[in-house]
Amino acid sequence: YGVYPDPAQGEVRRCIADLEMVSPHAVLAGNGASELLLAVVRAVGPKRALLFEPAYGGYEYALASVGCRIRHVMTEAGTLAYWSGEEAEAAEEADIVLICDPSNPMGRNVDDEKLRGFLDRMNRRGTKVVLDESFLLMSDKARDVSARRRGALTEEYGNLFIVRSLTKILASPGIRMGYVISAPENIAAVKRQLPEWNLSATAEEAIIAGCRLLKESDLIDRGLQMIREERAYLMREVSAMGFAVYESEAPYFCFRGPEGLYDARLKQGILIRDCANFRGLSKGIYRIAVKDHASNAAFCRKLKEVCADV
Repeated sequence: YGVYPDPAQGEVRRCIADLEMVSPHAVLAGNGASELLLAVVRAVGPKRALLFEPAYGGYEYALASVGCRIRHVMTEAGTLAYWSGEEAEAAEEADIVLICDPSNPMGRNVDDEKLRGFLDRMNRRGTKVVLDESFLLMSDKARDVSARRRGALTEEYGNLFIVRSLTKILASPGIRMGYVISAPENIAAVKRQLPEWNLSATAEEAIIAGCRLLKESDLIDRGLQMIREERAYLMREVSAMGFAVYESEAPYFCFRGPEGLYDARLKQGILIRDCANFRGLSKGIYRIAVKDHASNAAFCRKLKEVCADV
């Protein structure tokens, strides 16, 4: 680490491109998905945006950085699965639309047929689409190997930016790792929004190692198996306690509980996500992450204990 990292990201981009089966000129790495979302929005410079809500708050943060006017369209699960004529009309009026697959916080995968139809329509209109796939490799859709290589869509749709995170799948939140896939001219525009050395040497090496691990091992398949089993266990246990549980295809899910549950869990040293600040969600809706069985079992035991006091 006695020399600067490569500002052109040569080896990093080759490894990402090899994983995604696209050109190295069609990818760019960043310090997590958040940095890249900001860079993409700044590269596009939109005046009007559309968000399917409830959605990750980072989208609004990125759009606000360029003074973009946002139209919020409420859907049942924050995905295209429920989009109607009204939502299509709203999208037609936007310069950029941000979509999450799986949706955050609700955890629902986007229907691929609806996605293609949407991309066709937005491409004809010239509307940019940002597809945030930060949790895709940990969602049910990743059981289909072709879904793991969806970067090829950017060769068909010049208006599409796919943002992915390695931080989640590699369980390394302290090392910010992400990348964006798009047409080479889009990538060049995004790169101009970042510092010359936006990656540290540590992140550079971690991304290279992470891409090789995902390509050459069964990490994704093993992770998906564990997530599916443990998510079913957690959802079953939480539901048995009388809480309303929302369906999910992601490594997290939401449930409705008492309004004081967040503070009560925090006193136990357990942090759950209070979703009251998501548009369209109310106080009493919480998101929890799927972890290993021992952690999930401990969570359920403590949840039963605290329920009597809330």
